Amino acid sequence: MSKKLFVSLCIAVCAFNVTAQQKNFDAILKCHNSTNAPGMAVRLEQSGKKVFTGAIGVANIETMSDLRVDDIFQIGSVTKTFTAAAILKLSEKNRLSLQDTLGKFIPDINLEYKHLTIDRVLSHTSGLPDYMGNPSVTSVWDKNAVIDHVIKTISTQPPHTLSGKKYSYSNLGYILLGKVIEVASGVSYDQFMHQSFFKPLKMNNTFVVTKGTSSGKVKGYTSNRDEPKIYLNPKESTERSWDVDRSWIYSAGAIASTLADMSLWQNALKSGSVISKDNYRLMATRAKLDNNDPVNYGYGLDVYPISGLDSFSHQGMVPGFFAWNVYFPNEDLTATAFTNIDSKHPGPALLDMIALQLDLSPKPVVKENVKAIATSLVGSYRAPDSKILNISFENGTLYSQYTGEDKRKLIPRENNSYSYECTENYFQLREKNGNSEIIPVYLYQGEQDGLVKL
Repeated sequence: MSKKLFVSLCIAVCAFNVTAQQKNFDAILKCHNSTNAPGMAVRLEQSGKKVFTGAIGVANIETMSDLRVDDIFQIGSVTKTFTAAAILKLSEKNRLSLQDTLGKFIPDINLEYKHLTIDRVLSHTSGLPDYMGNPSVTSVWDKNAVIDHVIKTISTQPPHTLSGKKYSYSNLGYILLGKVIEVASGVSYDQFMHQSFFKPLKMNNTFVVTKGTSSGKVKGYTSNRDEPKIYLNPKESTERSWDVDRSWIYSAGAIASTLADMSLWQNALKSGSVISKDNYRLMATRAKLDNNDPVNYGYGLDVYPISGLDSFSHQGMVPGFFAWNVYFPNEDLTATAFTNIDSKHPGPALLDMIALQLDLSPKPVVKENVKAIATSLVGSYRAPDSKILNISFENGTLYSQYTGEDKRKLIPRENNSYSYECTENYFQLREKNGNSEIIPVYLYQGEQDGLVKL
């Protein structure tokens, strides 16, 4: 569930080459995944048309059954988008106000939480703590529990800050919102989701996992850092307490869905079929702190630019699964990716596909133009950390090598650029303050400090 994990993974690379004119999404899937390991399912659609859908890897290591594009995956914290929409739907029915306090719906809640307003909880600006590292919770979360017991157990810690003072991501807050939904609607969280969203939208393969850890035939896996290619049942992890009954994740991350159902959901959200267009706009607007500073979160959605493009998104991880769903409103592009291994973020592969679809990276050059690009790039460069990078051109191929490290093949691209194999992140030679510099341009983090030509 950590966003820091995504940032560190987004610069990962493997082996892949794509010609200048192709949009070979299948090749990207094969590049980032193995056919005989837990894998990935991906869907892109733009302006109402499916651009690509594909899957690779195995759903179950014991049976070696293949993953399919219509398989059900657990989507983790992408659930928060659904929970936020449910709150807004109840507000449209006058069952609650966003300015109502948690104490109005959960009278016996921790006294320090009672005064917190729903809108602050929705945007993670309430000051509520998280509960993921709380030993008193992790020691019992393998056992199924009713929601009131869960709330009592996870609500013992004091708030981190005063409400409205800071953004602080809180799974605890979204579990409390699930209870608010139950009290305001008069039905359980899973029933409300089914009756209000899943059934009307014909999301026939979407549901809340209310007990245990399984959501069907796709098995979720994990791996330890020192043995990344040994795939374990999450409860076998030696690095963390990772046997979590989904009753402890609940409205913060217990929904399971498919690529096709997520498409139905996004199309319904943006069209005003789920909640009003005004309320969807509210979900996708950056919340503000008391000092009027905006945060990169609305209601159940991350709101920040990716490669300079407006985006609304959410990622999610529960033991065994990782998911990322992102929508680019100006391009009307929706991209969704699921993995059935929680130690592999689907972001790098999905970003490569997005970059291809939207032409975010310079195109690879055809073979006869490589020499011209190489002439401008060859040389030695000093990185911000003072390491020296040497770019060479040998037998028609570009290479880069940091002093004392292995040589790596480069893919020459248009506009004096290059990339490593299997990534749309790229490096571009530019003139800056009288110097030639290579500027790293990462799809997720943007431009980085340059390397100066010596």
